[in-house]
Amino acid sequence: MPKQLTKAEEQVMLALWKLGKGFLKDMTDAMPDPKPHPNTVATILKILIEKGFVDYEVQGRNNLYKPKVNKTDYGKKSISQLVKGYFEGSPAKLVSQFVSDNKISLQEMEELLKQIKSSKNQQP
Repeated sequence: MPKQLTKAEEQVMLALWKLGKGFLKDMTDAMPDPKPHPNTVATILKILIEKGFVDYEVQGRNNLYKPKVNKTDYGKKSISQLVKGYFEGSPAKLVSQFVSDNKISLQEMEELLKQIKSSKNQQP
């Protein structure tokens, strides 16, 4: 999988993931306000192509951009790096931080526990 995204690259990828594929104008329109200048988005797209995140095909005078990396896979990698870098490799410490910051409800914790138990029961 390609390297980590910068914040600006991530914003462009989020727009592209949301669209599925699109031209430069579509992507700029899909970005939150204040919208970046199309030249800025075009430059970031060139970098994303070089990094292996985006592919394109020429259609007339425009390029149709498509993600080469899906959002879920990138999210999993990002979470793994977050846990490794900031929580000593312990997912439990990440969840504990959410609990102590009141960012996760008791209901969400119970659902998470159900998922863990279900996952453990399905493993051989």
